[in-house]
Amino acid sequence: MSNAVILSENRRPMRRPVTMAPLEPRRVVIRLWLPLTPLWLVLAPFALVAAPALRLTPRTRRLPALRSAWTVGRLLLALSGTQVEVDTPAAFIRIHIL
Repeated sequence: MSNAVILSENRRPMRRPVTMAPLEPRRVVIRLWLPLTPLWLVLAPFALVAAPALRLTPRTRRLPALRSAWTVGRLLLALSGTQVEVDTPAAFIRIHIL
């Protein structure tokens, strides 16, 4: 806190406190790298369990299991290189999918 000196009409120094704006709290910066290889390893057992369940669906809604697995794989591979940024007053979050 500093004091500024101003002069009054009769040239006597008079002190007036100078108020400073409060400092903003520091923002948290979070950077995450999400590799897809561990995600594949986590999702593979679920794919093995879900494959027979696809055969139990009614014939009118049945999807080819190989085509479905191929489509999900292509979707996950297409996510590679994606960057997601979330900017809030309290934090800045950047997620980079490898």
